[in-house]
Amino acid sequence: EGVLWDPAKFKSDQLKSVFAQAKRYASLKVPILILGERGTGKTTLANWIRNTSPYRDEEQDQAWPSVPCGQYDAETMRSELFGYMKGAFTGADEDSEGLLHAADGDTLFLDEIADISPNLQRLLIRALEDKKFYRVGAQSPEKSDFRLLTATNRPLDELKDQLDADFMDRISTFILRMPPLRDIPEDLDWLWESVFELAAERADLEPATLPLRAEDHAFISNEVAGHPLPGNLRELFRIAYHLIALLEDTDYTGSPREACEQAINEGLDVISASSERGMARDVAEAFVGQHPLDSILDTYGAVNTKQVRDDLNNYLATELQRIARRRDLNPETLCDKSRRTLQNWSQNQ
Repeated sequence: EGVLWDPAKFKSDQLKSVFAQAKRYASLKVPILILGERGTGKTTLANWIRNTSPYRDEEQDQAWPSVPCGQYDAETMRSELFGYMKGAFTGADEDSEGLLHAADGDTLFLDEIADISPNLQRLLIRALEDKKFYRVGAQSPEKSDFRLLTATNRPLDELKDQLDADFMDRISTFILRMPPLRDIPEDLDWLWESVFELAAERADLEPATLPLRAEDHAFISNEVAGHPLPGNLRELFRIAYHLIALLEDTDYTGSPREACEQAINEGLDVISASSERGMARDVAEAFVGQHPLDSILDTYGAVNTKQVRDDLNNYLATELQRIARRRDLNPETLCDKSRRTLQNWSQNQ
């Protein structure tokens, strides 16, 4: 997401704890597994660890050895990691060095580690233990003394079920958990301002030229603090881009505060437009107040009962899992559904 984590700005105990651990682990050439929901900044944390460790080749800062495992099939991923020799397969017209070669003396980052194949897991175990690997089609080994970082948005129990136990043991010597934004509301003020500045720069604008006051920024961070923000930093970026579009629109006649309100509504609705989550919210509010559904039918035309049910199940599952993580409990102790059912509900968006 590109947001720079600045420990000097941290307010929540969760972020302070994560980065205190990360600082301790950074100086050791020991694998670290980073857990966290999508959009919590796992890749940025990996980059921070590399930058604060001795396992960094500054010449590779612009493109250090990292790859999302889910981007490739097993064979392509093997070639990407280990490299290959000319003639090893169709299209191998010349020798190619892989990421393990590039990571010698540096840090290798494997994102979406749950998607890596069993065969590659076994090959990586050897590379981790022996510091040696074979390019595809090679007869002799090469050496790479690298530090490994991995990340996933899967729950730890699910990851253990998906990965080989020997591989899991080796990549999880140290485990860091990035908290979702809903668990660190005290950090939303500076995170929002960082996101807004970065979004403006990506839009090729100077943040200082946009007519927002400190109280407008505070309004937005206070408003989103009550939202579950399932995409975490990505939700803040959506709001920022909607807000910038309004502020740059010469035909827009609303005030900056009105633009903030509209950007929040539009930005948070974008993620749920296809699922009509607004309908689920309206039905839930009608149920609480025991109000008739006439106005909902007038607004939506018809009630998509399956979508309403799925959205309410998703909310319930997300909250129960969040509370379970925060209290270090099995979510099954908080309800009458299995962990697997809750995971299925939370993924059914």
